[in-house]
Amino acid sequence: MLLITRRAALCILCAFTALGWLWHIAVSERVSPERWNRGEYADAEAVLSGWRAGVCRHAGLCGNWISKGGKGHSSAEGVDGKTTQRIKAPQFVLDYTPYVYLHSEEKFMPGDIGEHLMHTRPYLNYTPITSKRNRPHLSNLADLNKYGEHVYLTSDDDPSNPPSWLRGDRNVPIDESTAGNKDEVGMSAAPGIIIWTQKEGGVIDAFYFYFYSFNLGNTVAGWRFGNHVGDWEHTAVRFVDGEPVSMFFSEHSGGAAYEFGVVEKIGKRVRSSIYSKLWPFADTPLKPVTYSARGSHANYPTPGVHYYAIPLHLLADHTNKGYLWDPLKNNYLYHYNLETDTLTSDASNLNAPVEWFHYEGRWGDKFYPLNDRRQYRVVGQYHYVNGPTSCKMKNLGRVEICQNEGICVVQPSLTYHLEGVDGPMPDEGDDWLEQLLHSQKHGEEEVTVEFANKAGAGDAEPAAEEKVFPGLRKGAAATKMTSRKTSPVIEWWHHM
Repeated sequence: MLLITRRAALCILCAFTALGWLWHIAVSERVSPERWNRGEYADAEAVLSGWRAGVCRHAGLCGNWISKGGKGHSSAEGVDGKTTQRIKAPQFVLDYTPYVYLHSEEKFMPGDIGEHLMHTRPYLNYTPITSKRNRPHLSNLADLNKYGEHVYLTSDDDPSNPPSWLRGDRNVPIDESTAGNKDEVGMSAAPGIIIWTQKEGGVIDAFYFYFYSFNLGNTVAGWRFGNHVGDWEHTAVRFVDGEPVSMFFSEHSGGAAYEFGVVEKIGKRVRSSIYSKLWPFADTPLKPVTYSARGSHANYPTPGVHYYAIPLHLLADHTNKGYLWDPLKNNYLYHYNLETDTLTSDASNLNAPVEWFHYEGRWGDKFYPLNDRRQYRVVGQYHYVNGPTSCKMKNLGRVEICQNEGICVVQPSLTYHLEGVDGPMPDEGDDWLEQLLHSQKHGEEEVTVEFANKAGAGDAEPAAEEKVFPGLRKGAAATKMTSRKTSPVIEWWHHM
């Protein structure tokens, strides 16, 4: 009996060793200790110690799926673990929380950052570094920083056929027809993020962040570019001595700023303290309005069509007065100390988690390679791109109100738009656009369209109101393609 037990134990040990080596062989080309030691994976193996480092080095099983997460920051701790006294937000930071008009045809509603983590896993070089049972959460997300900044929170589900959580179905703001009472109008189940900072000269900047679990890119000549999982957008109001003076609207990789007086507002004008005592309703401030573009969620001060990034009005965002979202009615409220790099939850929501704020990786998938059937590339521009960095990376310590300083002009009229905006396209000139528009003139070799699949109806969708340029028609012979054996993907939004 004892002999059988020993033989069984030996067999089990051999089986596990064999499986370890098979796993090592399977993943060695994607992620290995040797590759971790250079480039974006530098020092990744250094975070492992003891027997975990040995397993990683010899069996290729590298991760923290069997380790307990490190201690997270408490709601009043910074990255150095030092505690700080809680600070209550000035009332004007709340009073001027912007309303958000989502587009009436918006398919990707506000996202809950906590729910987002429930459906994603951190990946390094397309390889998961935690198990599904050991997903990070808002209170320990920054523990992933030990793997470096190239960690991607990768969706469990296929974004080309987005499930309910990715669309934010349960987070549609409540309207008057479904509200139980007036106070619920505009509320979303997804919390907004409000972060305020103190600066010199009596300046307080209040940042209002809006998270979405998916960004649907716009189209150029019928081709859609710039899809990505995870989307951080924001507006910012600058206060001087408690008075709002300017407001910034983020748009793709840039944005625009305006004098606060010219921004559209909703509410009643603030009266004097005497009027407030006689008529309490008169003390409701005029709250600013931002318009969130359909799909891309870029922020604009007005409804309508907004052209950006490239000439000839080929790339545009669309906004209108659709769903009204009031982030004040459900939010995480924080104070951020720029000098100590400390995020503190407000006294009004003591249990708001803070560790997620210090996470340095990406909030979505890494761009899909061209052997992925969902991906294509047209003259260097990708259908799917990398997920975004977090709100901490949006230059919260800015001196000017604009995120991109040095080109910032606080505009006195909504008809101006002076700050340069790159949008989803790289700032590499317009050569790619010239190729796209003049493909027929320059010959079929000028425009290279690369797919991970054969050309099909789902690969390029000419917009209803856009011209389909010669050489870029679906399956046209004039379009050079690299095709593979897999079938094309007909994505969920192709009928939008």
